[in-house]
Amino acid sequence: MKRVAAAVFLIVTAVSLSVWSSFVFNAEMDSLLRTIDGLIDFSESCSSEELEEKTEILLAEWEKSSKLLHSLVMHEGMDMLEEDITSLPLIIEHSDREEFKKKCIEAINQIENLINAEKINIENIF
Repeated sequence: MKRVAAAVFLIVTAVSLSVWSSFVFNAEMDSLLRTIDGLIDFSESCSSEELEEKTEILLAEWEKSSKLLHSLVMHEGMDMLEEDITSLPLIIEHSDREEFKKKCIEAINQIENLINAEKINIENIF
């Protein structure tokens, strides 16, 4: 009987950790998604200095959440997302706004792909 109880406990713990990590992952990714989406809108009507300041806010948010996200997800997609986000300040300095928007859209697409890949459903489990 103790073995059955231990097995049930372990299953409940594993499922709880999985659901919790999925919740945390989705919350962090949704926050990044909203910030990047807002950055695209903001880039259409601001000066370069203002855009640099808003991009620094995004970078600070990324720095805050990247360690947690990398610990929850082992995907090369996270590395690609990091490249997209960290390249934004250089694009502001050396390119035009269209290139900046393009890189933001790439980051948004990568976030959406990662969210879909990490959903808890039968297709992703098997």
